[in-house]
Amino acid sequence: MNFKNTKNIEMVAEILKKQNIKNLIISPGGTNIPLVKLVQKDDFFTCYSIVDERSAVYFAIGIYLQTGNPVAMICTSAQATRNYIPGLTEAFYKKVPILAITMEKHPRFKYQDYMQAPDQTSLPNDSVKKSFELPFIKDINDIYHSKRLINDAILELTHNGKGPVQLCIPWLDFNILEIEPKNKIIKRVYISEMKKLNLDEKKILIAIGEHRPFTDEEKNSLNYFCKNTNSVVYTNHLSNFFSEYSVNGNLLLSTIDDKQFNKIKPDILITIGGQTGDYPFYLRFSKTEYSEIEHWRISEDGNIVDTYDKLTYAFQGSEKEFFTKVQENNVEHQYLNLWKDELNKLIKDVDVPFSNVSIANFLHDKIPENSIMQFSILNSLRVWNLFDLNPSIQCYSNVGAFGIDGGMSTLIGQSVASDKLSFMIIGDLAFFYDINSIGIRHIKNNLRILIINNNGGIEFKLNGDGDNNTIDQYIAAANHYKNAKGWAETCGFKYLSAKNMSEFISMSTEFIEPSNKPIIFEVFVSDKDESDAYQSMININKKKNEIIKKELKKSVKKVFGENTINKLKNKIGK
Repeated sequence: MNFKNTKNIEMVAEILKKQNIKNLIISPGGTNIPLVKLVQKDDFFTCYSIVDERSAVYFAIGIYLQTGNPVAMICTSAQATRNYIPGLTEAFYKKVPILAITMEKHPRFKYQDYMQAPDQTSLPNDSVKKSFELPFIKDINDIYHSKRLINDAILELTHNGKGPVQLCIPWLDFNILEIEPKNKIIKRVYISEMKKLNLDEKKILIAIGEHRPFTDEEKNSLNYFCKNTNSVVYTNHLSNFFSEYSVNGNLLLSTIDDKQFNKIKPDILITIGGQTGDYPFYLRFSKTEYSEIEHWRISEDGNIVDTYDKLTYAFQGSEKEFFTKVQENNVEHQYLNLWKDELNKLIKDVDVPFSNVSIANFLHDKIPENSIMQFSILNSLRVWNLFDLNPSIQCYSNVGAFGIDGGMSTLIGQSVASDKLSFMIIGDLAFFYDINSIGIRHIKNNLRILIINNNGGIEFKLNGDGDNNTIDQYIAAANHYKNAKGWAETCGFKYLSAKNMSEFISMSTEFIEPSNKPIIFEVFVSDKDESDAYQSMININKKKNEIIKKELKKSVKKVFGENTINKLKNKIGK
């Protein structure tokens, strides 16, 4: 059943018109796409595209100062709402009627380590007069409730003095199967009071989310647990963990079907660390069909964080202490072998157009050992997770609140505090969002920034849904920037650029080697090639079983010859 909450979107647009609010300031994003699609094709509204929400509110203040009319803003979830705060604070004290229409995931995802779902309505008292959160519509009662709240929010703009107001709309961007989950009991367990566990008959998957590099003691305790249990450690680059028991499973979970997953699904899922930033992992393990999987969460806080709707135990205490509380057993590790068998079938050397994918495929094994890497969300993190990196490389991404902003600033802080080569993989919108950071005067020569300039947010064009010209206008916010050359050189960077793979390869050595200047390397790729490249990686691995069968047939023919094969076919009737 589809629970996408489109009725709320329709009502907001309709009531804006009836309340004569014409000027809309739109910032790009994913969760706000349905509302943007609706208003951008309506001639009643005058729409403006402002990428940076921090600028967008001040822009709206300017429009109000000249027109005297209330202005509405539209932004996505995650950090976008937070970036409204400086401008809304100015509007609050200036008494400017701005309606900040912010999107959020379904309210049940709040504080549950779900990607891009910080609490959207926790704005400071002096940034908005009041926050209104619409219900998730299920029946006529919710429709009446929502209509009242929308009108109340708009009236509050000028009630007892003018000022900014927040209107928050919950949204789900995928369908939910109407399968009632099984009843479950969640227990909190204090690790310090635990007895040693005997788990030799269980298949266990340990998923590590965002994590600072493990100490030797922490790593040894996790390996000790795996040695004595039938366990696999699921990692991506942000896990910062590598051992004989770990697997990088992002591409596998992006491409296998339910039948294949049933072969490798665990009895127990143990999670440690922060958010994974791994949508294929979430979409697989949150399925209601797999309600028999137990989820054990290990954390210092012991909070009930039910990310995958399967939580059975919240273990409070240290990871190191938990992983030593297991009985010693002789284990053959069949579960690890199952995962490795499936991983060995993956095809990664795929001929794709010039793109983030082709660049990652070429560069992933050439990044110097002991480097630092920061990935911008979402495309850069997703693409580079398809390829393995040297285990000595530390990897990070701003997946805490999962916002577009601050990626470069975070890396620059790391590069200043370290002498290691420090790499940033970032798209053009995210780069220009954080562009002031490259003017920080403390920048050292170990900084390397790779800009994948695909002219806007490729996130919104990956599936080829709709007309790109329409998507470019407000949703993907294309055609805002040309290149970073001028500002990069003004700030003392060496600037490199490439428009095809041969140009990139010819300059890649200079990019990854030490130099007497920090380097910005900007590559220009088309949005179509970027989308096609990622889809090619996914599609060819979805079809890999067919490819393996064809290759096996070719090998058999080479060994036995065509005539022998035909005779055998005739004998067995195939």
